[in-house]
Amino acid sequence: MPLYRRDEVPKIIAGIAQGAIAPLYLLFGERYLCHEAANALVDALLPDEASRATGLKVVDGEREDPIQTLNLLRTYSLFGGRQVVRVIDSRLLYSKTVAKTLWDKAQKAKEGQGDRQAARYLVQMLALADMTPPEWWGEEVAECPASRWQELFGFAKPQDVGWVAEVLAGVETGAAVPGQTDEAGDLYLAALPAGIPRGNTLIIVAEAVDKRKKLYKAMEEHGVVIDLAVEGGATSAAKKGQEEVLRSLVAKALAPFGKTLEPQVLPLLLDRVGFQPVALVMETEKLALAVGEAKVITRTALDAMVGRTREEALYELTEVYADGNLGESLRISRRLLEVGMHPLAILAGLRNHLRKLLLVRALQEASEPAYSPGLAFPAFQKGYLAGLKEARPLPALLAGHPYVLYKVFRQAERTTAPQLKAALRELLAAEFRLKGSMVPEGLALEAFFFRTVAGAVV
Repeated sequence: MPLYRRDEVPKIIAGIAQGAIAPLYLLFGERYLCHEAANALVDALLPDEASRATGLKVVDGEREDPIQTLNLLRTYSLFGGRQVVRVIDSRLLYSKTVAKTLWDKAQKAKEGQGDRQAARYLVQMLALADMTPPEWWGEEVAECPASRWQELFGFAKPQDVGWVAEVLAGVETGAAVPGQTDEAGDLYLAALPAGIPRGNTLIIVAEAVDKRKKLYKAMEEHGVVIDLAVEGGATSAAKKGQEEVLRSLVAKALAPFGKTLEPQVLPLLLDRVGFQPVALVMETEKLALAVGEAKVITRTALDAMVGRTREEALYELTEVYADGNLGESLRISRRLLEVGMHPLAILAGLRNHLRKLLLVRALQEASEPAYSPGLAFPAFQKGYLAGLKEARPLPALLAGHPYVLYKVFRQAERTTAPQLKAALRELLAAEFRLKGSMVPEGLALEAFFFRTVAGAVV
């Protein structure tokens, strides 16, 4: 059978209603989209609540024994009627080739969904290398040599892995991860061509698959495979694809409420939430409930109910600016102006961060304690930072969580004290323009970013 895309899911559901039922459905890609499509498949295969109560078996892929799942699939239901086995977060088609995908998902989760979700992806990635979590696991991964990392996971070691130790610190010691065996794959390969009992259907939901596996090709031949992946990254094509998905989710979430958004509200909502499908649907439903009987959700309602707060957005601006990302610096500063933040307040936030970077740069150039560029987070926290606190009291400007401070030190590595001083002079010039000239606020800020980011001052 052909590989299906997300816009073809309604056609597959319609086919089920007409009797075109496959023995197996494999869904992979964006987690929320996969679970949404799997729910639709279950509703189509088991259309009433009574049939779902007796005919639906749900298996947690993180604890699954795939051989036991296959045996369940080949067993007739005791209650008669159709039996659907749904495997959530399956790892049956994992291999080392999906390790990079899991790493990218962990990074994204760390930024938007929190440490718990990031840890889940990291555990899955490390399980591919048969690693289970002793107490020192996170530090071992963070300090793993680049050559060994490549050998274990099949991709180059990223520059910033210090956060891994912090995220994995909450994983229970000895929390073993069930592995997938070649035996299970061979049994599936034998079972699919031989046929599965007519009244049984298997739905497998996976966030990543290795398409080179024989089992994947067999599933494509004997079942229905649906690709629900959404391209990541910041390219125009990726951004367009992500926005299409988010817009459709908003429309679907609003439909039961009979409400619409003011034209300017949708782009602001998408920008504030980002590509977090679950969060977007929840925020959309929250907006629909908050406006009561009103049919149109206004900008006022959005500002009242949906953060990112201005402080969070300003923090994000300082981060992307220090990372040298001109495009994101321009985009976020425009959004801050749109929501009413004064441009001088934006400059004040940037000034504080530049002063912090300059102070950190001075500490890095000091001989005692000696700072080594590229330190992993555990070595930074237990070695350098501890020595720094013993040598002198930390300035109030550097108060905060050790990992936040670690990120500032890593940012400071990419610049020099003269560059930071030049950036502060440019910032002062931008402030003078805002206070004493007719230059529009947005242009004054953009000029600062172009001169300091694009011009390599920072």
